[in-house]
Amino acid sequence: LARKLNRNCSADAFLYWDANQLKLGVTMVESTTTAAASAVSSFSASTSSILGVEEESIQTVDGVGLFETEMYVSGMHGGGHGGGKTSSFKRCLLMKNVGDCKVAHRLVTAVEGRPSPLCYIHLLQGGGAIGDVAAQATAFGCRDWHFACVITGVWSRDEDGTAAARAAVEWVYSVAGGLLPLSSGVYSADLGPDPRDAPLASRAFGVNRQRLAQLKQSLDPRSILAYACPLPTAPPGPKLILLITGESCSGKDYCADVWVSMFAERALTARAVSISDAIKREYAAATGADPDRLLSDRVYKEQHRTALTAYFLEQVQHDPQLPEEHFSNVVRGATDADVLLITGMRDKAPVAALSHLVPSSRLLEVYVQASGQIRRFRKGCHLGGSDGERKQFSERTGTTWKTLDHQPDFIFDNEMTGCEAAKDFFRDYLIALVDEDLLQLADMVHLTPNFPRPNIVFRHVLGVSQQPGGLALCTSLLENHFTGNWSNVAAVACCEVGGIVFASALALRVNVPLVLIRKAGKLPPPTVSAVKSRSHISSLTCCNGTKKRIEMERNAMPRGGSVVVVDDVLSSGETLCAVLQLLEDAGVASVNVLVVAEFPVHGGRERLRRCGYGKVNVRSLLTLSGA
Repeated sequence: LARKLNRNCSADAFLYWDANQLKLGVTMVESTTTAAASAVSSFSASTSSILGVEEESIQTVDGVGLFETEMYVSGMHGGGHGGGKTSSFKRCLLMKNVGDCKVAHRLVTAVEGRPSPLCYIHLLQGGGAIGDVAAQATAFGCRDWHFACVITGVWSRDEDGTAAARAAVEWVYSVAGGLLPLSSGVYSADLGPDPRDAPLASRAFGVNRQRLAQLKQSLDPRSILAYACPLPTAPPGPKLILLITGESCSGKDYCADVWVSMFAERALTARAVSISDAIKREYAAATGADPDRLLSDRVYKEQHRTALTAYFLEQVQHDPQLPEEHFSNVVRGATDADVLLITGMRDKAPVAALSHLVPSSRLLEVYVQASGQIRRFRKGCHLGGSDGERKQFSERTGTTWKTLDHQPDFIFDNEMTGCEAAKDFFRDYLIALVDEDLLQLADMVHLTPNFPRPNIVFRHVLGVSQQPGGLALCTSLLENHFTGNWSNVAAVACCEVGGIVFASALALRVNVPLVLIRKAGKLPPPTVSAVKSRSHISSLTCCNGTKKRIEMERNAMPRGGSVVVVDDVLSSGETLCAVLQLLEDAGVASVNVLVVAEFPVHGGRERLRRCGYGKVNVRSLLTLSGA
């Protein structure tokens, strides 16, 4: 019945037991902006043809009246739960396929086994509109469902606190536990501190669960709001996550294992995990392939590569959030690690796509590449081979990093046999990512609650310069974390106050000119300018206007020279996009970006990629959650 309704209609069902019979009641609702409801006749036809009964009543109400209109419960059990005063207890699961035989069987069995005659199950149709909003856009992370299944235990009011009431509550939890593996998620608002809610809470927020746990820990560290959905204690988790990407047979897994051992030598807990293992196991279960050989036998894996890729793409088509779920699962499984290295990535621009899921972890991409001859050798091909064989291998194993639409944080040329080159790369680049000076810098970023408005926890990154030794420490780290050659840099550029503080100190340290980018009208002509939207913090403090112009002196920037842009934070990316546009218009050929702190939850890197600046190398010293 529900499947045949338009998007602005819903069909809710009540499954209950009365007079020794299993009964199904249906309420259908149509929302309309016209004076008369247009689906009354279609409701009648639907109930008559599908359910074999005629409707008992039809009401037309406005949006306010809808909240006071009850179409069915008052008719259950001879007049609203038997006509007496009752108490109830509910838990709600979100279901995608209520017509599935397993789901239907459990629903019927649940009603048959009710401890009280008044217990019932309510199915509320959600339709498809709920899926129009991205899972990470709100705390309500479950978006892929059709019906909310409300399991309701009911007992007489005079039985409160008795065995009858406890039996009804236990029945609700038992039914919910049986349906949980078949559900898409759980409605969180009903959940509380009862330990029986813990497994339900684990399915309540989807990919947002870890972020909400971290918010709970930072905003309510003393658990004042104890009677709330039981979020897990935010685990320390890996502070550094390296995504090891690259071409097939370039040695990604081998390098990851080498770097894990190097981190371990420095008393850090490190772990290497392949994110593709989960999809390989699912593929093996679906096709009958050998899961162990898919994980360990390179030749066997190559034989299944095309089919495995097709299977993965099909799964993503059905569940676009699947890559994020796999990533979140891998991270959650490594909460005891200081450093997590992930191989098997299939995402385009993975740092931009996934960083918002780990707002308290520093997420970086290391792209491993090798020549086609070396990759053929590692694959087991003959070094010579025919032109056709070489072309086929090249087409099958992807492209070089230069053809990507984004800039990896690091690129490692893995041409040599043995592990010495990987160890040298670790010592040159990766060890700096766990420098204790970064922890000292992070401690200098003080938190200010309820600023710039209530319920916002402000991270005062600019305040680092006010700490003893803070500016010198930050400037030193910015200099050392730049992966280019400072002798090739023509200028350090910055925009307004936050950038000027750190950029001026850095420019002095590396002895290159400082180029100022300011609000329009602050610099003498001739100038070049670009339009800039308000930054994240500005949008929280000001409601007037959305855009302004920024500009720099036309002759301040050497044409064709390399420029390093320095700023205090990367949040929404609005300011940085405008700065990069300005530099592009000024003819700057090469740009790198250094920021003190990045707030991934605001999606700045993804905005840069959408604006065409995904190839710009952006390096941040700190990764922070919140504002």
